[in-house]
Amino acid sequence: MVLDTQKTMTGKEFENWVEQQNNEDDIFEFIGGEIFQMPSNSFSSMIATRIIIRIGIYLLQNNIGYLTTEAGGYKIGDERYVPDVAFVSYTRQKQPDKKGYNDVIPALAIEVVSDTMNKREWNALVRKITGYLNAGVIVWIVDPEEKTIEVYEQGKPVTILSITDTLTSPALLPNFSLPLKDIFVTPEND
Repeated sequence: MVLDTQKTMTGKEFENWVEQQNNEDDIFEFIGGEIFQMPSNSFSSMIATRIIIRIGIYLLQNNIGYLTTEAGGYKIGDERYVPDVAFVSYTRQKQPDKKGYNDVIPALAIEVVSDTMNKREWNALVRKITGYLNAGVIVWIVDPEEKTIEVYEQGKPVTILSITDTLTSPALLPNFSLPLKDIFVTPEND
């Protein structure tokens, strides 16, 4: 949901605006000069959780970084993004910031589409992909409806994986693999 269209607002002014909000449970992004409130969706949250669990187990065995959820935002240029899941390697930052949007950009941002029919969400997502790529972030766009993951990496063509594929990221997460069927499993396709 777009809350405001103050094109002249800066990232710092946005952060001040967020601090003045009464409900600490609300999560906001600042994309292309607009304030977006993150939608709540149990199904996309479940998919994100499955991804977090798999990468989390990998990180317990390979102590190379940490994960954040949609409660942790990042400064990407003058914009503020809140990926559903993000990975930050310890070479970038040993511990996440304890207040506000993190100054250190993640190595990986995972965005789970909450409403494939929402044109505004798609437009914001396209802008975020561009912002992430310009900052050197690898991006996974997870579409629970289509059961696909699109992998974006600077200077490379987009890779689209389907439910029969396995996701890997050798340069970022060596020896990690995630069969898509494991995250998109539902009672009807068990």
